[in-house]
Amino acid sequence: MHDNTRLRQMIHSHWLKHQPQLVEELTQKNLLSQALHQAQERTADLLYELISVKKMDYQSAWELATAEWAMPETEALPQESSSTNPS
Repeated sequence: MHDNTRLRQMIHSHWLKHQPQLVEELTQKNLLSQALHQAQERTADLLYELISVKKMDYQSAWELATAEWAMPETEALPQESSSTNPS
């Protein structure tokens, strides 16, 4: 089970408001928790890279990082394992 952090809550709320179909699909496939965790981890990693490595100011880094999970790319989301799909 993944921690229910503030960042995770923000991502989930955003997805519920702006991409309810995505949330429904991930929930039906039992992948929502994993997708939220991945988005949270990518955001944290990107924030670290932008602020600590590239020395960007926090607000600019936050805006770029949140844009990453605001509109998640399909290939960045977890997929069902092929073993559950009949061939």
